[in-house]
Amino acid sequence: MAEPKMLDCLNKIRNVLKGTITREQVSDWAEIYVSADDPEIDDDQVWDMLILLSGIDLKDSPNSYLHPVEDLNDWLEEYK
Repeated sequence: MAEPKMLDCLNKIRNVLKGTITREQVSDWAEIYVSADDPEIDDDQVWDMLILLSGIDLKDSPNSYLHPVEDLNDWLEEYK
């Protein structure tokens, strides 16, 4: 399993915003790394982003995500 780069993470967010991938798909992708016994992620910022992305699909109500679109845009700005 190749180590993800920040660009991979940012592109996942961009694709969620475009509607070409679901939040659940991104969460599942990030969770593979976050839940690995030895994730071997050398870049601390990538690790932090993977943790954020593993929770991108969390809901605070049945019809509302905990992290609204504004949060996703903020993540893009913060980590680009």
